[in-house]
Amino acid sequence: MASSLRHVGAAIGLLLIVSMVVYDSSSHFDKGLIQVKRQNGSAQRNWNIFYGQRFVYYDGPFRYLEDLRSIGQLIEPRKLILSDLATSYYSSAALPSYVSNIHRHQGRNHSFEWSEMLDKRVACNFHQDDGLNEFKQFIALESLRSREYKRPEFSYVLVNKDVNNRNVRLDCMWQRRASLIENIEKLASEVYDGEYLRLYKLDSDSTSTASERH
Repeated sequence: MASSLRHVGAAIGLLLIVSMVVYDSSSHFDKGLIQVKRQNGSAQRNWNIFYGQRFVYYDGPFRYLEDLRSIGQLIEPRKLILSDLATSYYSSAALPSYVSNIHRHQGRNHSFEWSEMLDKRVACNFHQDDGLNEFKQFIALESLRSREYKRPEFSYVLVNKDVNNRNVRLDCMWQRRASLIENIEKLASEVYDGEYLRLYKLDSDSTSTASERH
């Protein structure tokens, strides 16, 4: 009798464990959650059995390789590039350049001016005169500081035109890219226009007169 009760208890315990595992892992088999997680930038979007390679392909830099190779041959090495958050990471991996637009939790090791500019999303507000003027002032000050402290010079702005990459679409620099492209030519010159990426180099008069402005 005692042995039978132990067997029953073990079976019930095993059933409870299996039920808990099934309940806890059910989200990994929910196909409908993929798009919800992609749209919200969830880091758990790939924890799903239906998360196929096409999502990895479209939500990553693989389609930009040709553009990045071409840009790498055009830019001056060891200069600093400003781009949206995701493209900044792609650039740091593929180009001989530096980036400052990174997640705060990874440690932004640069000036207070850079942190303030990024946190205020100044580069997303070129549709406003105040935003464009503030960016011009930032360029002037940053040019002065880079020479003074011998740090990488801010020289390029990289715009991502891709409409499929969810990581890029979450960034305001992508969301307002039309305004950025329309107004960036007031202080930079187009260097490259590829299938997905467009590169601008800051004009010399935007940086060389920094000491006169400050």
